[in-house]
Amino acid sequence: MSTAVADPRAERLANLWSRLSAQHVTLGAGCGCMVGGVSVSLEDFELDIADYLWAEGERLGQTEVVAWLLQPGPVEQQVKPVMTLLTRLEEGEADEAVADWLLTRLARTLDSFAKLHGPSSI
Repeated sequence: MSTAVADPRAERLANLWSRLSAQHVTLGAGCGCMVGGVSVSLEDFELDIADYLWAEGERLGQTEVVAWLLQPGPVEQQVKPVMTLLTRLEEGEADEAVADWLLTRLARTLDSFAKLHGPSSI
C-alpha cells in the first residue's frame, strides 16, 4: 500500500494556477482588443478542469482517483476545485499513485494554459 506524501509538483502547479486563474483572456476575437470577443477569467475553467479529471478517472477505471476527487463532495459543488485539490496534494493527502495520476494530467493542462495565456516563465 502506498503512503501519502507531499509532492513538490503540486506546489509548482498551485503557484502557476494562482497566477493563471487571476488573468482574463479574450475568446473569439483573435486578439486582445475585445472587438467581437468575450473576456473570461481562466478561473472560470476551474470546474471544467476538475470535471475533466473526474470523468477521465472514471473512463479509465481509476477508482482510487475518483474516490479521492469526490472526497470533498460532488465536483460541481466544490468551491475552487482545482485549487482545493492542489492544496490537498501539496499537503500530502493523496497516496503516491493518485498524486502522480492527477499531477501528470494537471501539469499538461496548466502548462498548456500558461503557454497560451499565461506568464512567459512557468
